[in-house]
Amino acid sequence: MNRLSYPGLRVVIVGAGFAGLTAAIECKIRGLNPVLVETYPGPSSHGDLLDFVRNAGRVFESWGNGKVGRRLASVSPNAAKYLDFLNSKNELLRREDWPQATDIQYVFAGHRGEMHEIVYDYAKEIGVDLQFGKRVVHYLDTEDERGVIVDGGEKILGDVVIAADGPKSLARCELLGLEESKVNSGYAIFRAYFNITPEMLEKPFFSELVRRDEDIVRCWVGPDIHGFIYVWKNGRDCAWVLTHLDDSDIAESWSESASKEDVIYYLEKAGFPEVWRETVDATPESRLIDYKLVWRDPLRTWLSPSKKCAVIGDAAHCHLPTSAQGACQAVEDAVTISMCLQKCEGDVALGLQVFERIRFNRSHTIHQASISTRDIYHKNDWTPEMVKRNPNSLVLPFYDWVTEYNVFEEVENNYGRLAADIKAGRQGSIEELSLPAGGNYDAMNIAGDEGNKLRESRLA
Repeated sequence: MNRLSYPGLRVVIVGAGFAGLTAAIECKIRGLNPVLVETYPGPSSHGDLLDFVRNAGRVFESWGNGKVGRRLASVSPNAAKYLDFLNSKNELLRREDWPQATDIQYVFAGHRGEMHEIVYDYAKEIGVDLQFGKRVVHYLDTEDERGVIVDGGEKILGDVVIAADGPKSLARCELLGLEESKVNSGYAIFRAYFNITPEMLEKPFFSELVRRDEDIVRCWVGPDIHGFIYVWKNGRDCAWVLTHLDDSDIAESWSESASKEDVIYYLEKAGFPEVWRETVDATPESRLIDYKLVWRDPLRTWLSPSKKCAVIGDAAHCHLPTSAQGACQAVEDAVTISMCLQKCEGDVALGLQVFERIRFNRSHTIHQASISTRDIYHKNDWTPEMVKRNPNSLVLPFYDWVTEYNVFEEVENNYGRLAADIKAGRQGSIEELSLPAGGNYDAMNIAGDEGNKLRESRLA
């Protein structure tokens, strides 16, 4: 792969999540001059479950001759045999094979904090300029100055700004001129991660859930609720997430501590099986949070008026967890923008416009699908018979056009044509000017009366 770049292009990147770190690493590899600015003093150890499938995993695998991929694989649940779907009665609805052997290449999952530290360590290893402990208070995008001001008044300037500053993005307001707007999706998600102790293993239910020679990955679906439990690392680590109805005030904290009583209320309301109550009982209360799922309508553009600043990742498209692609799409954004800056020969505005046209429709389609997927999980009376009639209804939304996407090839194959369109002044909407999404989620549609009932519930 040609990784020579226009010399000296300084890239100011804000936010050291997976989008920001990936952008910084890819820019560094491609001969650009990135500086990464982050509020926190070091890599984040917070979080619970996070999955990267092949469309993002191939990026990690490309770093350090596979070294980063091997590190990520070492903390992933690679000893799982199946992903089991069950209903609130604990009846098995569907069993999918978990990727094995060569099939698991480019597939990584596990504790967010561990995976984040691995990516952070690689950025540090290759010499990325990491400026942690600096909170961005203003963005600059003028003819004379482009960059950020951090608390204390220091300016960090560059030729281009990539804002990967998350769902509560300051850049959306200051660079794109958008008012802060957030819509409660109507749901929140309890999240927890903890280490399984020898004392916990004395409880009878753990003997079924914890296996030394096999990782466990299970999903339960019920009325207006669904959740996953992961047990991995030879039965040492447990993480779980539970998406539930939420009617609290949107002005409240997006992420706040929760009580076990809160969780058990929703479990009992849905009639979820005893394994869930036992897992919640075993969870240290300090490791339990309730995260509000806030929906944002897709942006009409990801670029500032100068076309020399862009938002990526959650700042551009904050996915609901049911897309199963939020982190993966952030990685795709980061690689695409880095490659476009590499290819633009110093014409930053051209490079960022090509970036947007490569990413816009694909990200928009996957973003929108997260609501449909959630509704399918939550608005059906799940029985083994119903799943037999609709075999594609209860699957993770991992279609080939999503997971087999090769971001490196996509940019290589389309940069020249899209750059020519921009230079020629081709007119049209952003949807018309951008690459097609590549597919849709129609395969998850449910047929017959059950499908009609679901569609009616969405319109209600």
